[in-house]
Amino acid sequence: MIFHIDMDAFFASVEQAINPSLKGKPLIVGSQESKYHTVVCAASYEAKRLGIDSGMPTKEAFLICPQAHFVPADSARYLFVSNQIFELLKPYPAALNRSSIDEFDMEFCDNGKNELLSIGKEIKKSIQNEFQLTCSIGIAPNWQLAKLGSKIEKPNGLILIDQNNHKNLLKNIPIEKVCGIGPALTKYLNELGIINCNQLLEYPKNLLIQRFGKIGNWLADCLKTAYKDSLPKNTTETYPKSISHSYTLPQQTSNQTIIYAWLRMLSEMVAQRLRKLNIESHTITVWASNHPNTGFYRQKTFQAGTCLGSEIFFRSRGILGLKNGKKMAIRALGINASGLCNKSQISLFKKEQNEEFLGRLMDKINGKFGDWTLYPAIVNLTHKKK
Repeated sequence: MIFHIDMDAFFASVEQAINPSLKGKPLIVGSQESKYHTVVCAASYEAKRLGIDSGMPTKEAFLICPQAHFVPADSARYLFVSNQIFELLKPYPAALNRSSIDEFDMEFCDNGKNELLSIGKEIKKSIQNEFQLTCSIGIAPNWQLAKLGSKIEKPNGLILIDQNNHKNLLKNIPIEKVCGIGPALTKYLNELGIINCNQLLEYPKNLLIQRFGKIGNWLADCLKTAYKDSLPKNTTETYPKSISHSYTLPQQTSNQTIIYAWLRMLSEMVAQRLRKLNIESHTITVWASNHPNTGFYRQKTFQAGTCLGSEIFFRSRGILGLKNGKKMAIRALGINASGLCNKSQISLFKKEQNEEFLGRLMDKINGKFGDWTLYPAIVNLTHKKK
């Protein structure tokens, strides 16, 4: 029997667990730092109930709910929690797989409905107690039904699908809920009068094959309890899609020295996390703003990757200088490193080798004696003028 564990509104729920004041409130997690110039990366269930969903421009989301709370996505944080959940699931006597950052699959021996449901309740309780997060679990003879089962009673659901109840459970569930049936296929199936899952189950297999070929064969069998499929491969990267840091200054300033000092500090913060994950970045994005609705946002991709704070600062300063050479009053500043890949090659240049060695040595000292025991000298300028 397959367990499909799907975390409920994962990114938003992690933010609510970290900041309990956000619990029970509509929350938007943005894909970028800018509140009004990004898209909804994730939404809490309180926000979803109002009509806010992933992929929606945040401007549109705030028109629906002006009082919604906003936080920028922190993919490193979500990956860390995902890894911790994965570790929590390891002791169970089951084949374990992570199919995405917020979805996990486990394959247990079929020891009876009551025992399987008991294991499901135990997993849900452990995740709740350890992380203050809820999940929905579908249990079924194959992965396809298990994944579908995890959606039936979201959030915080637990469903076991077997030969006795699966036709009744699938009754009136739209076919687009089935993983693998996208908008185009849904349209074609609807034209055949197949709107929900039990209609798909009852549709003649030969007609589906005649209409869709190999896909028709899969459509005819995928929702049957006798259908056997393999667990999807682990597709989760061992590192986040991007790493970013930002800072809001105590007051607006156009002093280039102060701006560059903070840019250097943010560069080192990003570099430190890159080195910790042993990865490097090819794309640097810089944003700066002096008002909620105005600002500067630009990125550039470089052929050579880097995990050096000095190099990220050099690239960021160049990107910031692309604003036609005009001075800009800044209140908030941010750096995002993306285009990430494993760092497997040692630099050919002695200067870069030395800088990386010093960076990792600084990381080690700061890890032992506290953050920013050592830091670039230019950062001192941030304390001279606020």
